[in-house]
Amino acid sequence: MVRSLPRSWIRLAASPYIAGETRASAWQVVDRLWREKKLHSTVDVLGEEIHNQADIDAYHQEFRRLVTELTDRPYANISVKLSALGQAQDEDDCYRRARDLVAQARAINTFVRFDMEDATTVDSTLRIYRRVRQDLDNCGIVLQSRLFRTKGDVLALRDLAPNVRLCIGIYPEGPDIALQDRVAMKEHLLELLEILWKNGQHVGIATHEEWVIRRALALAEQMRKPSSEVEVQMLLGVPRQALQRELVERGIIVRLYVPYGERWYAYSMRRLEHNPEMFKMVAGNVVSGLFGRR
Repeated sequence: MVRSLPRSWIRLAASPYIAGETRASAWQVVDRLWREKKLHSTVDVLGEEIHNQADIDAYHQEFRRLVTELTDRPYANISVKLSALGQAQDEDDCYRRARDLVAQARAINTFVRFDMEDATTVDSTLRIYRRVRQDLDNCGIVLQSRLFRTKGDVLALRDLAPNVRLCIGIYPEGPDIALQDRVAMKEHLLELLEILWKNGQHVGIATHEEWVIRRALALAEQMRKPSSEVEVQMLLGVPRQALQRELVERGIIVRLYVPYGERWYAYSMRRLEHNPEMFKMVAGNVVSGLFGRR
């Protein structure tokens, strides 16, 4: 049903969740979020389905320009999909490109997150992360609570104590390697959060579920963790303004994922196809947009 929708409808529906097609449009959103709401941002260049060398080079260079423009924006950092840096084509070259971005970010005292994609990329992503961490520490990773292996990865990474974005993950995985029940995924996220916090790690708790956030806040209070050391991450455009405002007023960091770029269609389709909750919100945007009530 989703794929049968006109492309123009998908663009209309996805517009609240994407900051536009250019860096300038992304910075307008990022700066406004901070100025008006004190919301932090993680900026990403949409790079779905990149396979050829020219696109890999272009993606790398766009990120270099993006990092340069992070100067004097302490409320923003960046997230990078390693697949768009040629991860599947040449892991060593991908490592060199990833390290280049982290080193550039280090020079201006900012941070890079290596995103996690489907389960086939986990081992490679962790290998590249470990290599970069040999001499640079201003980078973090994403771990997904739906995967059975994630607790083992958390324990294996304890020596590095990485800054982790902890989410359930958007990629559908089979029952042989992943939980299938979304409530179970969220319960597992909370279990992993406790392990990470006990190891003294900074965690971006990536969820829109209020009950998960409330449970995480109760855990932070139980562990006597200051509000300033708690971070909640959400997607741009998801209607959680009241909750975000409450969290900010409590001194908790709230960070939105702010993607931009010309490859918005593949990103939007993946979100819609694999996230029923997102589909409901986007369907509402389509109806509101078509009838002028946005």
